[in-house]
Amino acid sequence: MGRKQSLSVRIKKDIPKYVIILPAILLLLVFHYFPFYGILLAFKNFNPIKGILASDWAGLTYFKLFLQDRTFWKVMGNTLSINLKSLLIGFPFPIIFALVINEIRSKRFVKFTQTVSYLPHFISWVVASAIIINVLSPSVGLFAHIWRFFGREPVYVLTKKEYFQMVIVIAGIWKGFGMSAVYYTASIAGVSQDLYDSAAIDGAGRLRQTWHITMPGLRNIITVLLVLSMGNITTIGFDNIFLLYNPSVYETGDVISTYVYRMGVQKAQYSQTAAVGLTQNVVNFMLVMLANRLAKKIGGWSLW
Repeated sequence: MGRKQSLSVRIKKDIPKYVIILPAILLLLVFHYFPFYGILLAFKNFNPIKGILASDWAGLTYFKLFLQDRTFWKVMGNTLSINLKSLLIGFPFPIIFALVINEIRSKRFVKFTQTVSYLPHFISWVVASAIIINVLSPSVGLFAHIWRFFGREPVYVLTKKEYFQMVIVIAGIWKGFGMSAVYYTASIAGVSQDLYDSAAIDGAGRLRQTWHITMPGLRNIITVLLVLSMGNITTIGFDNIFLLYNPSVYETGDVISTYVYRMGVQKAQYSQTAAVGLTQNVVNFMLVMLANRLAKKIGGWSLW
């Protein structure tokens, strides 16, 4: 009886905490768990009048449809191409930035640089895309003036299919590297200063200290973010692509998210887009498991 009373007392005491986390739990349920019900769309000939449950079963018909669609494989290739470029170029960038920031002794300059670097993270893609379009404008953009300064005719890179993917990659790095660097700078701050002092006494320079002390201190956070990045290798944001691409770059700029938009919203092929989304999530899950196992085998540390 006493134990039950103490439990009830603890629950009553923690009610304010439960109230605080309740909105987060509701958001998680509404946007991450309740949508599981929509998975049924991928296996049914969806009829809006009948509803999901009453619609006729289609089995794997819609999976076969998009797997046999040449357009799907084209957009899948574009998605993988952009994400792999972002991973190879963008993933090391915040690590290098954090290491450079760690070597700067002026705290005022460090605070200013960090603030400037992560401000783009809080800008919506609508505003960010408008900035990018204006910067790359062949008439009034910054790059246009640079081209003219060197006596060259300005090129509007957003209409060139060979440049479009790199524009998306660089835009993503610019918008996200500052916030990603926060995780690394926080991990660096957690490394004991005694290790650096001992290394300095032994004659190790800043480069060797960085390699043998700082980098091992970043191993865990690098593993976590790399595993999560691998889990999104077939997923790409819709906003940045949709706001920047145009018919002249569809060949290299059309990705899974824009394909799903056309098929689902414009053509009302809800079952087919649900099949695409389910397949995409299954592949991402398999990649997360594979990346986690490789991280454990190679680095000796994993998420689980």
